[in-house]
Amino acid sequence: MLDNLHNLDLTAKDLELIESALHTQKKILTVQSHAGGSGARQRLTDLKHLMKRINRSTARPQRASRQSWGQFARMLFCTQCDEVR
Repeated sequence: MLDNLHNLDLTAKDLELIESALHTQKKILTVQSHAGGSGARQRLTDLKHLMKRINRSTARPQRASRQSWGQFARMLFCTQCDEVR
């Protein structure tokens, strides 16, 4: 089966946002599949394959990836840090 492939111009920030949303979706599907949700296991498998394809196509250095996740975590959990400084 051939899928139609599309090219998109995405910034690094766009990719980080997409990756974080996919990781959140993966967590949700994991819980649903453990609970016996219908179709959740197949969707989880599909999502894992998609995430692998995205990681292969973006192929960033590992250190830069860790920094971006660290920045993302600070943004999430430290919303008042800027107000304190």
